Amino acid sequence: MLSRGCSCLRRPLSAALDALAASPDEPLLFLYPRWAASAVRRRRPLSTVPRTSPLRLETRIPCSAKLHANSGGNKGSRHLSARGIAHHTASSRIEADPNDLADDTKSEDGQRSDIQGKLGSPTLIRTQANPESPEPPSSQLSRVVERAGKKPKRQEFLESDPWPMTPGSRVRVPKNLWERNLSPRNRKQIRYGEFILANENRGGIPPDSKTWLDMRDLLNSIQRQVKGVNRRGTKFKEMLVPEETVALLAGATTPGKAAEENMWHLPVRHGCLVQVLPAEKGDGIYRKMVLHGSEGTLEAVEEMVKRQQERQAKGDPLVEIQKPPIPIVASTQKLRKLKRPVPLVRAVWTTPHDDQQPLDITKVMEQSSTISSVKDFADHIEDLTSAKMTHPVRAARLEGPTAIPPPRRVAEHIGRLFRRDSLRKYLSTAALNNALRFLYKYEFLHIARDVFGAAEYLATVDSYNVLLRSAALRQDRRMFEFFLQAMAKRRISPNSDTWLVLLQAMLTQKSKAAIIKEMAKKGYMKDINTTRSTLQLTISDSFFVHLEGGQDVYSFFELMVKTNGADWFTASLLSQMLNVTVRLKNYSAMQELLDICDKYRLDMNNSCLMQVLHMTSDDIFTALEHTLKIMKRSSFKLNREAMSKLFSIAFNGFHYNLCRVLWHYACLQDLVTQDMRNLVLDSLVRNASLETSSDDIRKIWHVCAGKVVIRRDSRARFRIQPEYLQRLPSEFHENPFLYLVSGYKSLGPERALQLQLAKIFVNRDVLTNSRPKFPLPLMLEAAAVMDQEWRGKPWPLAWMLQNSIGIPTTRQI
Repeated sequence: MLSRGCSCLRRPLSAALDALAASPDEPLLFLYPRWAASAVRRRRPLSTVPRTSPLRLETRIPCSAKLHANSGGNKGSRHLSARGIAHHTASSRIEADPNDLADDTKSEDGQRSDIQGKLGSPTLIRTQANPESPEPPSSQLSRVVERAGKKPKRQEFLESDPWPMTPGSRVRVPKNLWERNLSPRNRKQIRYGEFILANENRGGIPPDSKTWLDMRDLLNSIQRQVKGVNRRGTKFKEMLVPEETVALLAGATTPGKAAEENMWHLPVRHGCLVQVLPAEKGDGIYRKMVLHGSEGTLEAVEEMVKRQQERQAKGDPLVEIQKPPIPIVASTQKLRKLKRPVPLVRAVWTTPHDDQQPLDITKVMEQSSTISSVKDFADHIEDLTSAKMTHPVRAARLEGPTAIPPPRRVAEHIGRLFRRDSLRKYLSTAALNNALRFLYKYEFLHIARDVFGAAEYLATVDSYNVLLRSAALRQDRRMFEFFLQAMAKRRISPNSDTWLVLLQAMLTQKSKAAIIKEMAKKGYMKDINTTRSTLQLTISDSFFVHLEGGQDVYSFFELMVKTNGADWFTASLLSQMLNVTVRLKNYSAMQELLDICDKYRLDMNNSCLMQVLHMTSDDIFTALEHTLKIMKRSSFKLNREAMSKLFSIAFNGFHYNLCRVLWHYACLQDLVTQDMRNLVLDSLVRNASLETSSDDIRKIWHVCAGKVVIRRDSRARFRIQPEYLQRLPSEFHENPFLYLVSGYKSLGPERALQLQLAKIFVNRDVLTNSRPKFPLPLMLEAAAVMDQEWRGKPWPLAWMLQNSIGIPTTRQI
């Protein structure tokens, strides 16, 4: 994820740097004649180039921030390029002259006008330039002397200070408007872009004058230069192969990814390169396979492929993937394009593993020694990247605090596999793309660089799209340009997904509209998948402008149905629309949107629920009402983030029974987060006695909540180590929980024993293997009824322990 800077910063920006001083060897411009000053200025060091606003230049970051970005096993994970970060030096910048910034300001006029239209008032925008001077300098040399004599003032960065609308931009707005007018994805991109620019500044890298629209021109030029299919051999042969045969030869049957282009080498005679073209390049039912090699090699490989087809058709029991009774259709769009009938009943690839029985990562890693084919290698990478990751809290309890996090273990294992010489003959494009997606998802960029270098000869446009998407999300324009140039050198033509990646890099409405117009000109918008992907990237801006114009949600749905049809309502789109209502604090629009979802039974996910919970975070019963409606959908299942948000709302509202139900079901379903654990443990270790009485409801809550929430039956003694039981007084051996409420103990061994017992009880709940008897919605409704009765009354601790809601389970451990 994004680094949020050091704790000394009062803003969650990942940009790091700021007061840089002129180096001792920097030329003193006022000593030079007028004609020489401009020449020297053109090659002056980066510390004097005015790239950021003075407010950002007056916040110093300690050295620990740089070490944090490059430390640990994820060393260099923020940078894929070879450029390094220079050591931080104590220096200061010289403020920029307004005339020197004239050219840069012209390039931002379009962006400034777009932002003014979005905000509705140009007075809300503040541009960071030199402080206004009552009298302009008389000459250029006097301005140079005046600028060199100024020194930056130290200021603290407050919440009301301006934030950039794009990385490195001088067009800035207050933070509340910045959060209101930008989607969460764009805000992350801006933070990451600021982080990249800060690293470039520290490394002494000259500022990049190009913009993202320049990347559009570069992409157009590459597309004009690269024409036709790049044949990778002196001779080739094409053949049509069914999907099941492709899967038998190369594996990689992940839904949505199996239709991509795939390549691998076969060690037949002098070698043969097998290239399976994308599904839309076939005839609809079959995939087109292109074989590259000598004549004898082509004949041998063709016979081998046909032999595998015959074995599948005959139902050979030794064949791992049999021919399905219903044919797999490679591309329904291709069939419609060819005006051929599309089978109503057809087979499709499904996820290989059930969520109820996730693969153990350790066991999957041990299977690497049995890899003996291209299919085995691709399936092994697929198993690693699709395995369910153990939550860090649970992993630390099971394997110890020094255990390597599961994502890092998988990433390091993937890096070793691609570097192993004995496995290089089994590499394929499908395995490379799966590995790159996983590594970029968890930001192991240094491992991704090694993996891509090991299999670059098998890279396709899909592989480069993964790299370009990473650079777009990080707003790293230099790396984006580098990857585009690498594509041009290898004669790989961009496709519609490449343009979608460029669209993902755009942050303003005007630049997004320019890319969409270019895509429509090239005919990409005729594809339904491209249209829907474009909608995913622009729905937030469209809905924001629609609501800002005073229109309602129903009119927006009618407009979208007319332009995109009635089957575009996906959970991710609804989540973005709900986020817009949260940013605008428009509760009526959110209610209209939820009513439409309920009326038409639209699918919703945890991201949709999180947006609703953010809007209703001050009332647990309203949040619970919406949560129970969403949970009625058959495909919905709470995740950790939603469970933690519900628990925090209930905890802040002093609701004992709801917290108890949410805590127990989070433990039973392995959904406990670190925040939940800290809240429970903090309340559990507070000194309390069964006889404690007070009229202060808040004080009673903070002292008693943890005792009421955790499981406290007498079977808890089986989870406590004997050395702790022996230290307890004999009257607490039967039920050690009572020692936590035995009275006030400030210091000494008795207090230390209480603290240790509290951790044991929390860990026991987290590691439980019990299963609930009743569904969570039913228990939440019962707990809500009880909390309505308990609300606002200072109940004694003993009474609450005796009368709190019970959590029936099938098995206690």
